[in-house]
Formats: sequence, structure tokens, C-alpha cells
Amino acid sequence: MIELCGAGFDDRDPDWRRQPVRTVTYALTLITSGKLIYRINEEQLRLEKGDLLFIPNGCVREAFHEDEDYHQKYWATFEMKEQAALTLPILTQLLPQVIKTRQHDYMKQRFVQLIQQWMGKLPYYETICASIMTDMLGRMNRELDAQHHPSPMLNLVGSIQDYVLAHYREDIRVDMLAKLMDRSPNYISSVYKRLTGISLTEYINQVKVSAARDLLFHQDVNIGQAAEYVGFCDQAYFNRVFKKMYGFPPSVLLKELRRKKPKRSSISNET
Repeated sequence: MIELCGAGFDDRDPDWRRQPVRTVTYALTLITSGKLIYRINEEQLRLEKGDLLFIPNGCVREAFHEDEDYHQKYWATFEMKEQAALTLPILTQLLPQVIKTRQHDYMKQRFVQLIQQWMGKLPYYETICASIMTDMLGRMNRELDAQHHPSPMLNLVGSIQDYVLAHYREDIRVDMLAKLMDRSPNYISSVYKRLTGISLTEYINQVKVSAARDLLFHQDVNIGQAAEYVGFCDQAYFNRVFKKMYGFPPSVLLKELRRKKPKRSSISNET
């Protein structure tokens, strides 16, 4: 079983740096903006948005910014019992593993949930944290396998995700995606669910709601504006999807942001 040791979010800290040290835990990190450099066992890795990094324990690790494009990232450190490695080959790796994940928004959502559980420490949080970590590591392992064993179905999933990420502000329907991919709606829905573990509609909503959440965090918009910006015409439906993803409605997030009074800019028409 995986045992979480820590989890958090680094938010563009200009003084951020990690001195060389030998790691005593495993680590998983998702870069959500900016750039940074990790030097692990003398191997230098330049990371940017969308990169998912796994660091085995026992590595000599150093990390720092190269310029003023300061990064944002989610991170988690953990230990494991030997049995966990039997089902996840990534946990047996002696070298760091990096992928440009095709599940950026899903991973980001799971990290948010992980941090909530870790900080709240409500009953059974250890089990829930272990489950979330296993889910993320399993999905990363699946993407690593896909790099070595590409298939037409994996290419189809990648094409679907690329389209959704580029057009998330539009009204995206499964039948429209099927026509673009020259497949039937049932086929692309079945393949997507089989390879990713979530439905195609869930993925579309994840991308949209994650983008709306970022707007609420960083720009001066209300809930209705954020929902409309990412293509929701029904705010009540947007609220339900948001709550399903994050465990609380967007009004709670907005209330907390206003309490902290962060500096935010006005929304623009740029995409």
C-alpha cells in the first residue's frame, strides 16, 4: 500500500530552489505553468506545463529556476510497501520518468483532491490518499506503456484530447467528435472509456471546469462569466459539474478568494 508523506502546491515563488539531496521518499510532480530544471543523478530535466515527473527514492535531486518564468506545480511524496510495486512497474524504476501527460486536467483535479484530503485529515484520509496516488501512478504507467506500444486506439484518444484542449470554449458533442474522427459515437465513447477509465463527456467537462476554475482564481470574473467563457450555457449545470469534480460548489471557491482578496486581472477575449 502507498503511504502519503506530504502534498502541496508551489505557486510562482521567485526564491524557490531545492538544494542537492538524496531523496528518502518517492515523488510525483505535475507542472501546471512556468518552467524549471530538475537535476537528478546528474541528468538534467527541463520541465514545463503538462510535464508529469516521477522521482524514485534514493536519487540525488536538485531543482531550480533557469529564468523568471517561475513555475506552478502540484507535488506529492510517498512511501510504499513492496507489494505495491508488483502491480505498478513504474515503482520499480531506478531512474526518473517524465511524460507530457495527455490527462493534465484530470491529474490536476486529482492533486487538488489529494491536497484537500491531506490537509483535512478527516477519518480514513490515509486510505483515500493512497487510492488517489495509486490512480495517478497507474495512469502515468499506462501513458508510459503507450509510448512504447502505440496503437490506433491510443492515437484516436490522443487526437480526441488534442481537439478538446484546443476547442474547450466551444460546444463539444460526442457526435461531432465522432464525425471529425470518422468513427461512430458509440465506438469513440467505448474506446475512450476503455483506455482512460472515464467517459468522453466526463473528460470534456473536466477540461472546461478546470479552465473555469483557473479563471476564478486568476481573473476578475463571476461564476456566470466563467461558466459562459468555457462554453456552459446553463450555470446550474456548471455548478453541479464543478461540485462533482471538486467536492464543493464554485460559490465556496469564490467566497474564499474574496476573503483572501488576491490580485487578479480582468478577463480578455484571448484564448
